[in-house]
Amino acid sequence: EKVKKDLNTILGEQCIDANVVDAAVVRLPQAVNWYSPGSYSNMPDAKSSSVANAFFCGDLVRSRHGSWSQEKAYVSGIEAANLILSRQEGTGIIPLPNDEPHVALGRSALTLAKTFVGRGDPNRAPSLVDFLW
Repeated sequence: EKVKKDLNTILGEQCIDANVVDAAVVRLPQAVNWYSPGSYSNMPDAKSSSVANAFFCGDLVRSRHGSWSQEKAYVSGIEAANLILSRQEGTGIIPLPNDEPHVALGRSALTLAKTFVGRGDPNRAPSLVDFLW
């Protein structure tokens, strides 16, 4: 009820006449998503390809923003709202800045190590996930 009232204030007449049909917030203690290499292709887009008026948001939605976890859930919520309101893609979303020099150096070092271990192909090198189970 509070969220609907806030949306009415923010969106005005577009929202006041709308009815919330179903909503849920699920909190799972100590829950965490474990993404694995290749899982990105199995994530849903913000707009359902099967149901015309269904939209998704959360950290498991496919997004090109580059954020993850709570930040990705927030950004994907804005992306879903942009789709619903037919706004231009990226409206209200601050792009991630370029990596800081020490992060860029770390990425380069990791790619070099994976290329070495993968015998010239970084994609053939083992992933951290390979060592977790």
